[in-house]
Amino acid sequence: TSFLPLYLAISASGLACFLLGLLDDRANIRPTYRLLLSLLLALAVLEVVPALMVTFLRFSFLDQVLFLEQFALIFTAICIIGLQNAINMADGKNGVVIGLCLFWCLDLLLFAPDHMRPVLFALGAALVVALGFNLRGRMFLGDSGSYSLSFIIALLTLYVYDIAFAALPADLIALWFLIPVVDCLRVMSARGARGHSPFASDRGHLHHILYRRLPWRWGLAVYLGLAGVPGLLASFAPHTTLAWGLASLCCYGVIIAWPQSRTRTAGDATK
Repeated sequence: TSFLPLYLAISASGLACFLLGLLDDRANIRPTYRLLLSLLLALAVLEVVPALMVTFLRFSFLDQVLFLEQFALIFTAICIIGLQNAINMADGKNGVVIGLCLFWCLDLLLFAPDHMRPVLFALGAALVVALGFNLRGRMFLGDSGSYSLSFIIALLTLYVYDIAFAALPADLIALWFLIPVVDCLRVMSARGARGHSPFASDRGHLHHILYRRLPWRWGLAVYLGLAGVPGLLASFAPHTTLAWGLASLCCYGVIIAWPQSRTRTAGDATK
């Protein structure tokens, strides 16, 4: 069909990110090299499918549209790489990233064109199966899984936004990814403030904090509830996006600032 270049670009880039992550799992590539390779891949995809580029932003609380003009390419590439890095850092406990991706599939299904829905249903079905094994500790995403999933989700989101921009404001998309991105920025800023590399590993992420304070089945429910439910609810009423975003940030801040009352080894993976 006429959508073949889009499907090929998404699948080929997802496979490339899988191989990059697999190499990182095996050989531990330096973060700067990893980011550079991901950036080059994002630019290549945008060159092949220019329709994925974000050329303007429409917000639910503004009447005026913001055109990016000459900054469109770099803005879109940064969005892709930023989301990939945030999701990779969120992948430290079973169920987090796969659960988030299921929420994002549901969000996208509400706005996706008909030809994209089989892709989202197929991805969602695969994620449900993977989640069952992941929650039992039988399968882990690793960098290969988180890299490829995040890149695919990013490209699907860009495409759906370009198609459904009249109904899908940019701030709603920001709400979908708000908690993982904010948590990533907080952790990287804290590392820099301590004089460490922003890409150094530690156990200061939201999932580590929840694991230290709650049994993980409840910690996972809190994480997914905070990161996934507001965006899904706002998708049915986009004019409420700003309110849901502020509420999510307030709840996130309370969880981070709440005094720790128990001591446990925090998490499976440090990123």
